[in-house]
Amino acid sequence: MEQVLSGLRIVEFGNDVAAANVGRLLSAYGAEVILVEPPEGNILRHLPPYATKTSTSKPDLEKSILFAYMSTGKKSVLLDLNQPENIQILRDLVLSSDGVVDSYQPGYLTKLGIDLEALSNIKPSLCVTRISPYGQTGPKSSWKTSAMTSFASGGQMYLTGDPDREPLMTAGHQAHIQGSLHALGGTLTALFAAEKTGKGDVLDISLQEVQLATLEGAGPAALWYGSEQPRGGNNPRALWGVHPCKDGWIGVASMPRQTHSVLDTINASALKDDPLFKDNTWSQEADDLLRHLVPLFTLEHDAEEIFKVANSYRAPFAMIPEPSDLLKWRHYQEIDFWQKVTHPVLGEHPVPSGPIWFSPDEGGEKPLPDKGMFRPAPTLGQHTKEVLEALSSRSRTSKNINNTRESTKCEDPYGPPLKGLRVIDMTQVWSGPYAARFLADMGADVIKVEGPTFPDPIRTATRQHRTGEPDINVSAYFSEYNRGKRGFAVDIKQKSGLEALKKLIATADVFLENWSSGVADRNSLGYEDIRAINPKIIYVTMPGFGHQGSDSSMVGFGPTIEQMGGLVALQGYKGGEPHKTGISYGDPIAGATCAAAIAAAMLRREKTGYGCYCVLPQRDGVTGLVGEFFIAESLGFPMELRLGNSSNFSTPHNIYPCKPDDKPRIVLGPDRSPVGELFDRWIAIDCQSDKEWDALKKTINDPRLNNQEYSTLQGRLKYTEQIDKVISEWTCEKDPHELENLLQSKQITASSVATAASLLNDNHIKERNVFISVTHSIVGTHNTVR
Repeated sequence: MEQVLSGLRIVEFGNDVAAANVGRLLSAYGAEVILVEPPEGNILRHLPPYATKTSTSKPDLEKSILFAYMSTGKKSVLLDLNQPENIQILRDLVLSSDGVVDSYQPGYLTKLGIDLEALSNIKPSLCVTRISPYGQTGPKSSWKTSAMTSFASGGQMYLTGDPDREPLMTAGHQAHIQGSLHALGGTLTALFAAEKTGKGDVLDISLQEVQLATLEGAGPAALWYGSEQPRGGNNPRALWGVHPCKDGWIGVASMPRQTHSVLDTINASALKDDPLFKDNTWSQEADDLLRHLVPLFTLEHDAEEIFKVANSYRAPFAMIPEPSDLLKWRHYQEIDFWQKVTHPVLGEHPVPSGPIWFSPDEGGEKPLPDKGMFRPAPTLGQHTKEVLEALSSRSRTSKNINNTRESTKCEDPYGPPLKGLRVIDMTQVWSGPYAARFLADMGADVIKVEGPTFPDPIRTATRQHRTGEPDINVSAYFSEYNRGKRGFAVDIKQKSGLEALKKLIATADVFLENWSSGVADRNSLGYEDIRAINPKIIYVTMPGFGHQGSDSSMVGFGPTIEQMGGLVALQGYKGGEPHKTGISYGDPIAGATCAAAIAAAMLRREKTGYGCYCVLPQRDGVTGLVGEFFIAESLGFPMELRLGNSSNFSTPHNIYPCKPDDKPRIVLGPDRSPVGELFDRWIAIDCQSDKEWDALKKTINDPRLNNQEYSTLQGRLKYTEQIDKVISEWTCEKDPHELENLLQSKQITASSVATAASLLNDNHIKERNVFISVTHSIVGTHNTVR
């Protein structure tokens, strides 16, 4: 089967989950991905969970479930990078490819003699994507990191958790996954530009910068006003969080316009005429009343019962399923979501379908969607002979292993990669606008379409002008995620308005919407409607729960998608309830994925001349963020849920209190008046080896840590509470920024837990010029994330 990315060859020099996930998704949609592994195997082969019940210091390299998931469909080539005779082979392999994904420590490959920048000079169309925790430059570029410390560095961790407790880590490897999705979009955009112009690019993706660019409202508030945002807990608002119910928990995430449907769901319809709720608006008094009414109702009913009633009223409630639930979830069975692969060691196991459904237009009937094709992960070195023999044969039959396509291109190779592209952006709130902003940043002409009486609702968030007067055009949130676009207001309910919009669509390359399923068709803006006037259109739709299956009629936002996708059930304080993340997590995940989907479809159109229909069921994408949990569950090795910040495979591994700020950090309200003060500061410490533990023990210099039983990982896991107590007593008197520098100087993995406002003054961020100034016609000059 010909796929969207068929014909591409990518070489992966992977050393973490970020590079692995980029390669996994490129492979899923048709690219040949060659994973170069050292003799000891890729680092993911040494990371848990493992398909074994016995504990060993040397796990079977073929039994890492994380590797099995993150390396599906790839080819494994075993080459010792320290052997000089292999360096030319690797250079030739790179020059035979379209792109490279590298996540080794900055400078590592160059020291070995594999200078990717130099190779891109030999082959100008080569696209190089480098992913690292802090970027390729700056004082922190060589710092030791882990899944937890990478998440601590970008601001999202500080927002997650309860306000009276330590910040909370999300499940899995989320900092790396977020970075990988942005890297995927960047890689595909570079490949599209290379196809047009013959000129590739070298990308520098920083996991920290990806996070600080996706802090939802906290980021813009800090950028514009220097305001902090506290952790909101599991229920920052009555209709935005997790509530207990008769048999567990139920989630809800309602915009003001859904308030009446929520009141119907909780048997409080009479309140729709109450002045508090008559206009579908929120007030503190209304929120206080709902905080009483919602749990009063949910505690009397089962989650499934509430879910069914809510769906009948189109109220945004959500189940919070665990891995065992989702593996047999009716909706996922109906859409054939779980694909079966057979691994030579692990046996048969499921993997989630890809986050994008591509239906490439081929001039005839719309084909069946391509949800990604997954094959088992390779055994170590499985394809070495095959790949190297083909490479040798290619070298013998070609004077120059580089292809010559770049010399035939006539487009401007130095302009923005998406220059000349026109995008019609019908999306609202965060997921779609974030995707379209990426396209605008890359040079596309993005036209944001809004209704004159129904503008993007996020315009009314933090909407005060700097003079204090309200204005719909000065929302910091709206401005941050819609920069670089042109605005077009039109009433599509009027015949003349719809006709005017369709004339504009006829001139476009991309049409993008994130409505609930069915809305586009009801407004005569479905795929067939648009294709009739623009046959080469890239049509992208982002329904929360897809267009097929029994859940597709659901109304959902980022938090409900996060809940239904399985992430929330996995994370929480140890022994506690499932916990939402501190942002609407599903939104930036879908936004980054959407940008990648558009780039992939444009790349295919550049090669074939045909358009494409792309569906991004946002909930599907969230489930794919933690695929290892589902594989482990299916193989009979279920992973423990809700561990807080601890780990069963590394310790010390926690968030520790630091010396409080001397001066309060101010939290501003929508009118920019102070509404709170913050003093708390924290540090993430993760000893990933006995060597790091010994270094930490010497640095703390407390005799209580000299217990001989602490010398092994198993011993430390047994006494985690006692060890954490000693560490907390040491860290609580220290400045977190001084402490992270001290620990890193001792080669100990650590990071202060950054806040949105603290990142404004981070020396590493300043050196990398992450924040830039832009001038708004009404607001004036303000900061934004580049």
